[in-house]
Amino acid sequence: MSKVKLVCFDLNKTLIKENSWLKLNTALGMTKAEDQMLFKLWEEGSMTYKQWQDIISKIYVTRGIPTRQKIEKVLFDYEYKPYVKEVIQYLKSKDYRLALLTGSEVSLARRVANELGFDMYGAVNIFIYDEKDLFKDIIVLGDEEPFKLYQLNSFCFELGIKLTECACIGDGANELELFKHTKHGITFKGSKIEKSAWKVINELSDVRNFL
Repeated sequence: MSKVKLVCFDLNKTLIKENSWLKLNTALGMTKAEDQMLFKLWEEGSMTYKQWQDIISKIYVTRGIPTRQKIEKVLFDYEYKPYVKEVIQYLKSKDYRLALLTGSEVSLARRVANELGFDMYGAVNIFIYDEKDLFKDIIVLGDEEPFKLYQLNSFCFELGIKLTECACIGDGANELELFKHTKHGITFKGSKIEKSAWKVINELSDVRNFL
C-alpha cells in the first residue's frame, strides 16, 4: 500500500503540452533565440531568476502593448496532454489530494487547477497590471526550486501530512528539491532528471500502476 497522500503536478509539459513561457514570450516580442539565451544564462547561474524575469518584463513593455486581455488569451490557449483528465479522475477516486506547483503565472495555475478540480495550487510569478489593464511588472515569489519546496511544505502543514507522503510529477530541474525531500519524484522517460526520480513513466497514465 502506497504511503502517498498528496500528488503534486508540474504544469508545463506535464499537464499541458505547451511551454507557456515560450508561447507568451514570443507573442509579446521576444525571439526564440533570446528566450533560449536567457534560459541558458539562468541555467548556468550567470543570472538570478529575478534578473531573468526583470528582462522579460522590460521586453513585454517595450516591444508591444501587453494588455491583460492579450496575455490571458495566449496563456489560456493550451491543450492538456494525453490521459490528464482520466488520471486526475482516477487519483480522486483513490482519495489522493491533488496540488499544482508551477514556475508559470498564477492566473494560468488558477485556471488549470480549477478546471481539473485540484485541492490547491501555487505559482512563482504574479503579473501586475495598471488601472487600464496594461501589464506593468512581474512579482517573483522566489527561485523556482526553493519556492516549490516552501509551497509544498505549506500544503503539507495545511493537510497535516509529511513531505514523504507526497508524490511529485514533473520533468524539469526545478523539481529536484521536491524529488529529494519527498523521495517520491516521478518523471518522464528521456527527461534530464530521470536519475533523481523514484519512478520513470512513459505516459501520465502509467502512474496508475503504482499509485
